[in-house]
Amino acid sequence: MRDPAEIYTKRGTPIIVVISRFAFTAYFLFALWAAGSNFFPFSKVTIIWLLYLLTIYLVAEQLYQTFKQRGIDLAFAFPLLLVIYCLHIVSLLLDGQNRLPILNRAEHFASFVFTGYVVWIFFIKYLPQRVWHKHQHYTALLVFSVTSTLGVINELIELLLDSLFRTTLIGNKMDTSLDLLMNTLGAGTFLAVRLILGSAEEANIIHLEND
Repeated sequence: MRDPAEIYTKRGTPIIVVISRFAFTAYFLFALWAAGSNFFPFSKVTIIWLLYLLTIYLVAEQLYQTFKQRGIDLAFAFPLLLVIYCLHIVSLLLDGQNRLPILNRAEHFASFVFTGYVVWIFFIKYLPQRVWHKHQHYTALLVFSVTSTLGVINELIELLLDSLFRTTLIGNKMDTSLDLLMNTLGAGTFLAVRLILGSAEEANIIHLEND
């Protein structure tokens, strides 16, 4: 079965990117409707937050185009970003921070499992192979640093938006600390599993070479 990321349109765009763009369009239209609707009485979806999410998506598109010009294909990251966005919108619509804290924690955990995966693939596939394949613990530390930084930046932006536009993105006083904890656990879980699998693969290769 062919990898969807390897199926291209006549213009050379991966079909997975085209589908993701349509899905993101539907996502933002739905979120815009939800922001102005009373259908979800506990919703925390605001226009300001949607603009922030839209900015992240546009930055992702720009990074995709920039890396594509250098022969680096990051098409696989778009459906993963869409999954993260979907988890996030569900949490916002149901006010996961206050009404369903476990949902909000699960969102942060899953989001940073996906984020860790994207960053890991980028380093493993597109940076000098001698370093990243033979020293995966160094790779794990770098991936952990990048994902942790992204988590901190997100929390700072939430604080900034709450301060400037009176949004209520930050729940109780423990919300930021718990979000950062779940971000760390998500990225850490992915990296732990990846390192364990990597060690098993390396041991298997050594075993085959000795045979």
